[in-house]
Amino acid sequence: MTQLLIKLLVLFFLPFSVQHAFAGLSSGEAAASMYTNDLNRIDSNSVDPGFIDSDLIASGAETPDQGLGSEGPQLASTVQPENTATVDNWLDMMMRSMNQQNFQGTLIVRQANKMQAIKVKQGVTPEGSWQILESLTGESQKIIRREGKVTTIFPDKRLVTISDSVHKRPLHATLPENYHKLKKYYKMKLAGQDRIASKVTQIVQMIPLDKYRYGYTFWLDQQSGMLLKCDLVDEKNQVLEQLMYSDIELLPVAPEKNIDQRELATYKQVNLQDKSEVSTKTWQAKQLPAGFTLSRSVHIPSQHNHSKTFHMVFSDGMALVSVFIEERDRMKKPVLGQSSMGKINAYSAYVRNAYITAIGEVPAATVRMIALSMEPEQP
Repeated sequence: MTQLLIKLLVLFFLPFSVQHAFAGLSSGEAAASMYTNDLNRIDSNSVDPGFIDSDLIASGAETPDQGLGSEGPQLASTVQPENTATVDNWLDMMMRSMNQQNFQGTLIVRQANKMQAIKVKQGVTPEGSWQILESLTGESQKIIRREGKVTTIFPDKRLVTISDSVHKRPLHATLPENYHKLKKYYKMKLAGQDRIASKVTQIVQMIPLDKYRYGYTFWLDQQSGMLLKCDLVDEKNQVLEQLMYSDIELLPVAPEKNIDQRELATYKQVNLQDKSEVSTKTWQAKQLPAGFTLSRSVHIPSQHNHSKTFHMVFSDGMALVSVFIEERDRMKKPVLGQSSMGKINAYSAYVRNAYITAIGEVPAATVRMIALSMEPEQP
């Protein structure tokens, strides 16, 4: 596997803030780091906490046939209150709660055999919203998002990094404001009720209508619409990733931040700037899965030579694919074709004397189609 593709796959499975350690890499490696910031993110108006890879450990939270890698959730209802709300009603409630709800809780995220617990706080005030994520397992770190900035604190290293949040990856799947357009590509339906974190929830499924995107299952608090659990499901109905609150407290006012500013003032601070340059397109995709369109196009300059990596992002509103295009280096012999790691699929190919890698949280068929359809724009 090529060095770039290894970086792409390994970087994705690192905690979000650890990715900053890769600052100053070569152009292709910087593109890999950029992918982890862009993945699954297109609606910057939605609440957008950072991401930390993890696994689910919650005693009694799952039955054996609902574990990761098994078939999708068994949707037999455990609670059946009277409910006349439509799918749209529930999704509207979910979007409002994500943007307007003060809360704090413990989130357990599960991906392959990885596990991490995260303490999550969100505050919504007249001055704006903020989110704080604190790792409860693994390396000690805290991520603060506010006013378009991401501050990551490493207490053990006495280090603070500051970066932009515009393209940072969300904590979980986030619906775009115009989610109704997704009904051309996903079937949305109610699927019974359940209990999560001691709260009665409504289950909502988004089932893909073709082989080019994954599905989603949401568990929404019946009182507030808060997303309490989310499954990412592949084309075989296998759960690839699961996020679930083991406990959550909905609050009338913003929770305390508990950030010691005087202590932080003694830490080393690193300002991480996005060095990508918005560009006019020089490449295009001649074939895309239905609903996918270009959402971002930039050049990433190399810190080691004068070459640039061309980075394009395609999305249907939920799923997202990054394409990295580099000049072919005949001194290197990268492995071409399909690669995968958990929910991530990638496809690499030579096209018109360029090395192209398409990668994303989508089925293998999607990245293959997009990679092989890339071509230089005609003058």
